Amino acid sequence: MFRYLLLLLVLLAPASFADDLYQVEVILFQQDGDIVQSSQPAPDDWAKGAQPPAPDSRWPTALDAQANKLRQTQGYHVLMHKSWKQSIGETPVKIALNEGKEQDGHFPVEGTLTLSMQRFIDTQTDFWINRFGADGFLASSQHMVQDVRLKNGILAYLDHPSLGMLIKVSPLNAKPASPPPPGMDEDAPSGAQAPQQPAPAAPANGGFDAPPPSEPAQ
Repeated sequence: MFRYLLLLLVLLAPASFADDLYQVEVILFQQDGDIVQSSQPAPDDWAKGAQPPAPDSRWPTALDAQANKLRQTQGYHVLMHKSWKQSIGETPVKIALNEGKEQDGHFPVEGTLTLSMQRFIDTQTDFWINRFGADGFLASSQHMVQDVRLKNGILAYLDHPSLGMLIKVSPLNAKPASPPPPGMDEDAPSGAQAPQQPAPAAPANGGFDAPPPSEPAQ
C-alpha cells in the first residue's frame, strides 16, 4: 500500500506544480523626436540565458486596434508586435524576441522579456533597437530596460524618451491574481517602476485604451 501511494504522489506531482499558461502580447514602437542612443551598442550576447518562444506557441494577437492606432498616428512607428502562449510560474522564465533581418549577428529589434508570477506578474524588459552602417556592421543602438509589475489581463504602457511598449499578460488556464491588500491602489500594483516620460497623447480617434502608467517603485 505504501509503495502504491508513493507512486501515485510521484505521478501527480508534475500536475500539482505545473506553471499556469498565459497569453503574452508585446507592441514595441518608436516615438518621433530626438533618438536617445545608448553609450554602447547592443552586446553580442544580448540573448544570454534566454530562449525564443516555441514554434507551436504562436497565439492570435488581441491588440490589433492599439497597433493600428499607433501606425495611423503621426509620430509613432510600430517596430514589433508579437503574441504567444507562455507558461509562467514562480521561477523566472527569460524569452528572447527579435524582428527584422539579421546582420552582423544582430537584428534591427532584439531583446529579452523575463516573467515570473507571485501575487503579480513581475516583468523585466531589456530591448535594443539597432542601426547598421553602410558596411552592414552594427553602428549604434537604443536601449530600453525597465522592471514592472503587471496585473492579469491589464494592458500596461512602458515609456522611454524615444521608445514605448504596450504589454499585456492574460491568463489562459490560470486563476486571476489574488486581490491586493486593503489600501493598495487598484489601478497599479505597488513596486512598479515609473515611466521616464508621460504617456503619449491619445489620437483624436479614441486613444490607445491603455491604463495610466504604474506607480513609482518604493
